[in-house]
Amino acid sequence: ATVIQLSASGLSLAAPLYDNLPSFGGDSQNVFYQAVREEMQHQGEGLDDIFDENLMTEDLRKFVDKLLDGKLKPEQYQAERLKLNFRRDPDGRVSLRSRQGAWFSVRPDMQVPGFLLLRDQSSGAVFFLPPDPEGDGLAQMDLSDDLAVAQLFSNTAWQDVMAPLSYRDGSEVTQLRMSEGDFRMVASLVEGAEEEAEEEAGQQQQQEVPAAN
Repeated sequence: ATVIQLSASGLSLAAPLYDNLPSFGGDSQNVFYQAVREEMQHQGEGLDDIFDENLMTEDLRKFVDKLLDGKLKPEQYQAERLKLNFRRDPDGRVSLRSRQGAWFSVRPDMQVPGFLLLRDQSSGAVFFLPPDPEGDGLAQMDLSDDLAVAQLFSNTAWQDVMAPLSYRDGSEVTQLRMSEGDFRMVASLVEGAEEEAEEEAGQQQQQEVPAAN
């Protein structure tokens, strides 16, 4: 993993960049969607079956059907969301449930499309979900859409992609922890990361160049 510098609110941050992992910043970049697309190149028929096999659990299929058919009453939505490992607060904010049962706040980075930020609600530790480096520059994901959230996050595969955000204090690198209020208020934790990473890489290369005899 490559260490990149992330700057926000006066903090110097570092996080591993997983170049070969899929993004969850948009439906067409989802790892399961990509599996379907790859399979489509080999099979021209039966796409619905392929989609169901790769993307749909029974609970997710039922949830999609109920949403599309308008079968859910307002008071039923939260119970259905919980079956799919997410919930929505009265103000509309989304939380994701991990395989271990921990809850994570999730929100987009407001300055860098494709990045999602996560906060462990019990410890305050902050993480991010990186965009696909081969993606097509999708806009921010609409977390107000229950269907999109369910399709992308219900299987908890996001845990395999998320990476920790850490701040660098001299030679020490420490996991970034934030209060829920600060996590919600900061505009970006990713803006400027690529530029600072390139600058750091350039400095390292200069240090490694042997002196001429």
